[in-house]
Amino acid sequence: MKNSKEKAPIRDRMTDDELENVRASDLSRLKLDDDEKSRLREINRRLDDERLLRSARLAVEAAPLIAELKEAGMNVRSVWDLVNTAESYANAVPVLLKHLQMPYSDRTREGIARALAVRDPQVRNAWPLLVEEYRKAKSGLGFKAPGDDKMYELGAKDGLACTLSAAFSKDRLPEYIELLRDRSNGPSRLLLLSALRRSKDPVVLRLLEDLASDPDLTEELLSWGRFRTH
Repeated sequence: MKNSKEKAPIRDRMTDDELENVRASDLSRLKLDDDEKSRLREINRRLDDERLLRSARLAVEAAPLIAELKEAGMNVRSVWDLVNTAESYANAVPVLLKHLQMPYSDRTREGIARALAVRDPQVRNAWPLLVEEYRKAKSGLGFKAPGDDKMYELGAKDGLACTLSAAFSKDRLPEYIELLRDRSNGPSRLLLLSALRRSKDPVVLRLLEDLASDPDLTEELLSWGRFRTH
């Protein structure tokens, strides 16, 4: 019969890299020793300092954008304030379209793009610009913010896919199909699909049937229950 007080197997002491990536939900199970707890506190202080510095760099970069948004009547501290508001901000759209074409970091460009993902005629009329910026945007890993020395998953292309989905209209279908079929656009195409989900257009249905075999899109399209791989 096993001793109910038998000690758990001794584990190796965690490295700093392991501590940095440990999930909060796992801490009680891992039972960190005093040395690990001390190093984890230092790691968390360093990460907090890095986040503050990164936020400050982004704020400096976006200062011209924020200044113009305020001139347009928007009381915002960050472009992400527009992304997270339920209020209309048509006056901000021309400013956002102007700054979308400027060489900001990926993080700032993602915020601009997501702020433009609204059903506004000004956005719809900017379709050629949005397509051009979407095609140019990179995906995968890269430096997201000014001063970054680590690579993160880039987000501007996803943000622009959201913008295109919001700006889509039936007369844009041929070009939209091209974007969806172009595998160089990667997983961001998932965000283009939503504009077509309720379509009964035979052309769209044939397209989606074909795309159900695309590795980046298969799982999403099969989850709709209307398509199958072939």
